[in-house]
Amino acid sequence: MSKLRVAIIGTGGIAHAHMDSYLNIPEVEVVAGADIVPDKAREFLDAYELKNANAYESAAELLSKEKPDAVSICTYNSTHAECTILALNAGCDVLLEKPMCITMDEAYAILDAEKKSGKILTIGFQPRYDPNMQKIREVIQSGDLGHIYYVQTGGGRRRGIPGGTFIRKELAGVGALADIGCYGLDMPLNALNYPKPLTVSASAFDYFGKSALYNPNGYKDFTVDDFCVAMIRLEGGITLDFRMSWAMHMDTTGATFFLGDKAGL
Repeated sequence: MSKLRVAIIGTGGIAHAHMDSYLNIPEVEVVAGADIVPDKAREFLDAYELKNANAYESAAELLSKEKPDAVSICTYNSTHAECTILALNAGCDVLLEKPMCITMDEAYAILDAEKKSGKILTIGFQPRYDPNMQKIREVIQSGDLGHIYYVQTGGGRRRGIPGGTFIRKELAGVGALADIGCYGLDMPLNALNYPKPLTVSASAFDYFGKSALYNPNGYKDFTVDDFCVAMIRLEGGITLDFRMSWAMHMDTTGATFFLGDKAGL
């Protein structure tokens, strides 16, 4: 049986987690990497002693020349859609880092490309596979809590405000909401089988991110949110209370609380 030929597009920090996992799978061979920063992909591959893997500065060139079976998309958020659609159109299965994209139009375009390609697209929501999260989903789906009518979810980043591409709107698109807020939303919604949202009332703030006192190394470049909050009304009579932060002191770092008419979890 031949190995699954995998390439990594975007060789920044999160790409190392993908590479570490691929190297632990005997049936996988990492054949290439791409990054728009000159020499970055080559340095990334060399760090793992993958001398036979080829480096590119263009996702399109990698896909055309290597024709991998599957790719990990680890680029910055604003290029997720472009790179994913390219890979699907090239006949690749795709593991796309979260957040999926930054606009609804991009999401629709990605889903359209997936359907037309017939390939597999999955988003990097690894917490879904955590035993604790699987147990929560099992309990919710069992009906032991009765009708779930209120969910509170959210948290904060233990290491505070990040830097680099995370805080620049033209690259990240969204701040805390996209970086860790997508986890806070996916965990309860996945447990509930993703009920349709009916109404959303939300606000986002950037007070700490733009403060020279609290963010001295990045406040001048800060153009995204550092705290977001929403009250979301879902179908089935469910209210989702959500808040997520990079900077504010909070009582939780990602807990989710379900309240049903029989018991709370």
